[in-house]
Amino acid sequence: MVTVAIALVAKHKAVTSVAFAGSRSRGTHEELSDWDFAVQTSDLAAIARDLPTLVSPLDPLGEQWEPVGHFPVYQVLLRGPTKVEYLFLEHRQQPMPPVRPSKDSLVAINVHFWDWIWWLATKASVGRHDLVSEHLPRLHGHLLRPMGVETVPDTIEAAIHAFSTRRDQLEQDYVISVPRELEGEVLRGIRRIRLRT
Repeated sequence: MVTVAIALVAKHKAVTSVAFAGSRSRGTHEELSDWDFAVQTSDLAAIARDLPTLVSPLDPLGEQWEPVGHFPVYQVLLRGPTKVEYLFLEHRQQPMPPVRPSKDSLVAINVHFWDWIWWLATKASVGRHDLVSEHLPRLHGHLLRPMGVETVPDTIEAAIHAFSTRRDQLEQDYVISVPRELEGEVLRGIRRIRLRT
């Protein structure tokens, strides 16, 4: 993973360096931790424009720029589920406001939800229930409430049920179909975690 993930991005003319980073690089990771890579670039706009093409050999199930972080992070969600993150630590960004659901935004909302839920599930699997309790209201405020879900979920299962029910209704309203591959991979991953714990 490390060699491939670095090589895909390092070849871009605006990239000056790519370094293995995060808990995996320090040997302090959990089994399901993300694969993090710190990227230095001379032209963030250029690399941002080209990242979807650069990482396409990984066959992503979903991709997004992390909307609520304080620096740019390009997240690539793979089968496993496995998450690769390209961190642009030299840059800063303001967290984005919640996105209102629409025909054009529902796919991106879906990716963000399943990314967030998988992260919460991995934290719960190692006993970090404090993070789950902290983030469920945030997930509600940023994703679920704009979709029309009034109640803050108190469990990961409740969040999944609320999101899926409302997302399915919005698909009908907008006459669109949101891809289910990422959802299926995350749900299988959650079931595997629970079999082990």
